[in-house]
Amino acid sequence: MINNNTHIVFDLDDTLYKEIDFVKSAYIYINSYINLRFDLDLSNSIKKCLDGEVNFFDLINSKLHPDQSFPIEKYLELYRFHYPEIGLSDYTTVFLDKISSHNIDFSIITDGRSISQRNKIKALGLYDLVKNIIISEETGFEKPHLNNFKLLERIYTDKKLVYIADNTSKDFLAPNLLNWNTICLLDNGENIHRQNFDLNFEYLPKIKVNNLTDINI
Repeated sequence: MINNNTHIVFDLDDTLYKEIDFVKSAYIYINSYINLRFDLDLSNSIKKCLDGEVNFFDLINSKLHPDQSFPIEKYLELYRFHYPEIGLSDYTTVFLDKISSHNIDFSIITDGRSISQRNKIKALGLYDLVKNIIISEETGFEKPHLNNFKLLERIYTDKKLVYIADNTSKDFLAPNLLNWNTICLLDNGENIHRQNFDLNFEYLPKIKVNNLTDINI
């Protein structure tokens, strides 16, 4: 399915890395910020927040003194724009090494804020490897709009394009309509967004895999 005539396009969050790791990184960073300024350490509560038992922002404000405040705007700024401690899984590293050995290039199409998404790509060590980075905030178009996919079609007119992603509600519709190959990386239980395969066929990936290394090259 994938060969030297293929250009691979990845989604970012919950595809190249687990988005829950970004959330954890953000909570740890925010905790360091409030610990330094308010002498408040919520390290022991981060797991409960990650598990959805407690809202981290609400927890912070519930523990602050009445004369202290931590506005939502500051919380969101720290969350979105911190430089994350995240990494590639072994499966992802093996797959990227494999496509590199076959001289197969890749790009990224992702929704999100420019600074946040670019920081993630840099933290994953992919910034100098990826050929094109297309981010919704920079183009003004979010998935499932066709625009960002057509941008790559104009670049790789002689290549077969494949989109590897995870979110069934928005990731696969546009590339399916453009007759790309589409591959869904199945949720291992850690994804932020639930996968729903009970959708119209045009929303569904053509192939499903448990790990990137299951993809034939």
